Amino acid sequence: MARHATEALEDAGVGMDGGVSTGVAARPPLALRPSDALGPPLGAVVATLAWAAGADAVALVPLAVAAALAPALARIDVAERRLPNALTLPLLSVGAVAAVVRLAQGDLAPLAALASALVLLAMAVAGGMGMGDVKLGAALGLALATLGWAAPIAGLGASVIVGGIAGAAALALGRRTVPFGPALLIGHGVAAAGAMLS
Repeated sequence: MARHATEALEDAGVGMDGGVSTGVAARPPLALRPSDALGPPLGAVVATLAWAAGADAVALVPLAVAAALAPALARIDVAERRLPNALTLPLLSVGAVAAVVRLAQGDLAPLAALASALVLLAMAVAGGMGMGDVKLGAALGLALATLGWAAPIAGLGASVIVGGIAGAAALALGRRTVPFGPALLIGHGVAAAGAMLS
């Protein structure tokens, strides 16, 4: 819980010493690593598979962007226990645009994604995760909603299962916390694959 409060203060520009920064984040700037280079090829593969499965551009773009950002998001969350806004907010924006297009087409599937996001928000308020997880989960849910109403719900369910397994393994190894971002990415990835194959 204290970690989440610290993250919120730092995101707001309040330093660990209680002082207010002048717009310079307390955290080091986002630095990419060689493993993050797997993202663009992964995004291209997902786009190709989505196109082959008959997905339209409204679905293809947010799914490809999510896949392209997944390696960096997972690495940072594992290493630093955070999901930076520099990655989650663009993904959330792409998902929101796709959701608006779907709603304009008369498709109400994005409402299922919003319901999933509210579940994540409730978990965050209860102290089970950080707001970065909520933003990532909402973004992934909106991306999956382009594949139908069941996809974001399945993504959330699969993420909880993956996170539960990871949490149990962490406890067995004597660790008290486990990042939830990778579980969100894996769970929503599995649900996306299932939706495209069905």
